Amino acid sequence: MNQEYTDLNLSQSPRIIHSTDAIDALELLKKRSFDLIITMTKIGSLDPYSFAKMAKKEKSNLTIVMLSQNTRELATLNTGEGIDRIFVWGGDSRILLSICKLIEDEKNVEHDVKYGDVQIILLVEDSRRFYSAYLPLLYTQLVEQTTRLMGEGGNLHEKLLRLRARAKILLATDMTQAKDIIDKYSRNIIGIFTDGRYPNPGGVRDYAGLELIRYARRGDNYLPILLQSKNIELKEETEKLGVPFIHKEDSKLYNRIEEFMLKEMNFGDFIFRDTERREIMKATNLEELVNGIDDVSSESIGYHAGRNDFSHWLRTRTEFSLASSLRPKRLDDFEEIENVRLFLSSRIREHISNRNRVMIRDVVENSEIGRFHRIGRGSLGGKGKGLAFLFTRMADLKLGEKFSNIEFMIPRCVVISTEIFGNFIRDNDLHLIFQ
Repeated sequence: MNQEYTDLNLSQSPRIIHSTDAIDALELLKKRSFDLIITMTKIGSLDPYSFAKMAKKEKSNLTIVMLSQNTRELATLNTGEGIDRIFVWGGDSRILLSICKLIEDEKNVEHDVKYGDVQIILLVEDSRRFYSAYLPLLYTQLVEQTTRLMGEGGNLHEKLLRLRARAKILLATDMTQAKDIIDKYSRNIIGIFTDGRYPNPGGVRDYAGLELIRYARRGDNYLPILLQSKNIELKEETEKLGVPFIHKEDSKLYNRIEEFMLKEMNFGDFIFRDTERREIMKATNLEELVNGIDDVSSESIGYHAGRNDFSHWLRTRTEFSLASSLRPKRLDDFEEIENVRLFLSSRIREHISNRNRVMIRDVVENSEIGRFHRIGRGSLGGKGKGLAFLFTRMADLKLGEKFSNIEFMIPRCVVISTEIFGNFIRDNDLHLIFQ
């Protein structure tokens, strides 16, 4: 799993302790602290349910997941009795990464939404085989797209922060769970992937997906939703609701999901369109976006603003504060479309200016934007680190309010990292001077 984390630029993979027998695993649990147990169906002298109950007696808040290699035995396996979730091993090693990230997302989502305004992708699927296949795909696409989109020109530290602010994925296996998630996090949901048929207490199981689409769209008529199902009879009604339909046995299923994330969930470029949805131009970053807003027709501005396309695109790029300042506005709040254009342009340009003022940038050829640059990797050293901290936190500290007669500022500067300094000492044989 270390390779999967490295391939996706994730900062730290979990440490895995392997045990070949349930009894041995219980002994390990008494001696060491664990956050997650992944158990196979055949684990020696104990069945997985007995093992799970004994493990939770040792640590009640421990999450225990069962991983099955045989899809034919799935009908005999159930959650409960200590088992929290069941996944299917289909030969893709990314399932281990997906299990870890899903458990992390479920534990962290409430805090991260409350304090970080992070976004959510909802997967509604009761088939263990299918959600075990979807999750690795969704996580891979999510991290790759977030990595590609985060802060062009920003330094490594900012890129890591943006990566950690990626959208969370939540899994619901029935209608009740799905509606609960929508009710609780509707403001932060940026996309829904739903099956067509799953348990639906009080409703019709075969049309659960259609019911969920109508339910989710009550709060946002343009929320990106994709329905995938084996029931081709749902296709016509799904598309009448303005939602794309994909057959689960489609040979290009994963490619279509990737395309949906790029085009409909705004993980790709921002595409300026006219009212007939014809492409006018595209933007790959904030600077190109605001230039496009200045140049395209009023009809295009009205089309995108009416659908909240600008705020949706910014949210996927983890530009949460900017997106939040745009989202509450409606076309009715402005006397004419040109005022919408001026509002969007001024807000985005102000955001770019503020971001550049507090961004620590890596020095590259012809880099002129910004007031604080660094050369090299590694630590900035004590003085440089102190300056960097004050530079990035100056506005939050509000020192000017506390000491109104003093002007606080960090002059334009470049800091050389300890890596560069160390290389300079070594390459010039200066180490003897510092002994």
